Amino acid sequence: MIETVPTLETSVRRLGRERQQEKTVEAVIELAPTYATVAAFLKEAGLSAPRRAAGIQKEGRLAFQAVIEDYDLTGPSDVDIEELEIWLRSDLQEIVDKALEIMIAGRDEVFQIEQIMLQTSIEQRLEDKIFRERRQAAGHLLNQSWSAGQWVVGAWGACTRALDKWRKEAIETHRNVENSPHAVKRGLSEQKVVMLSAWKKALSSGRAE
Repeated sequence: MIETVPTLETSVRRLGRERQQEKTVEAVIELAPTYATVAAFLKEAGLSAPRRAAGIQKEGRLAFQAVIEDYDLTGPSDVDIEELEIWLRSDLQEIVDKALEIMIAGRDEVFQIEQIMLQTSIEQRLEDKIFRERRQAAGHLLNQSWSAGQWVVGAWGACTRALDKWRKEAIETHRNVENSPHAVKRGLSEQKVVMLSAWKKALSSGRAE
C-alpha cells in the first residue's frame, strides 16, 4: 500500500525576488503569516501555539506610542501631516526591514521542510533526528515571523490613529499653511533604543497568551 504523505493546508510559500524588495509597512502587514498557518506548523513540529495577535499588537502599539508622542504638533496643516507620515515611516523602517528578513527566511525554511515531507514517509521522518530538529528550528523562525508581523501591525496602527486624529484637527482649525506651526521632531535616539528592545522582546517570547 502506497502512503499518501500529508502536507499543511495552510502552508506558506517562498517569495519571488520582486516581493522581497518591497520594504514597506504595507508589505509586512500583507506578507505576515496568519495565526492558522503558524499554529498548524508549530503543532506539527511539536511546539507550543503562538501568542495571540492582540497581545503582540498591543506591545507594538505601546512601544511606538513613545515615538509618536515625541512629535510636537500644534494646529497641524495638511502639509505638516504629510511630512509627519514620512517621518513615522522612517522611524519604523529599521524594524520593517528586520521583520521582512525574518519573514523571508521563515518562508524559505518552511518551504524546504514541506518539500522534505512530500518526499518522505512518516516513519522516515520519525527516525530522522536531524529533520525533527530542523522542523522545530523552522517552527521557531515562523513564530518569530508571526510576532514580527503583528508587532508592526500594532505599531503602524498607532501611527494611523495619530495621523487620523491630526487630520481631523487640521480640518477643524482651518488654519493656513503659512500660519500653521510646523511639526517639530525631537531627538528620538533613546526612544528608538527602547522601541527596538521591546520589539526584540516580543519576538523572543514564545509563550501562548
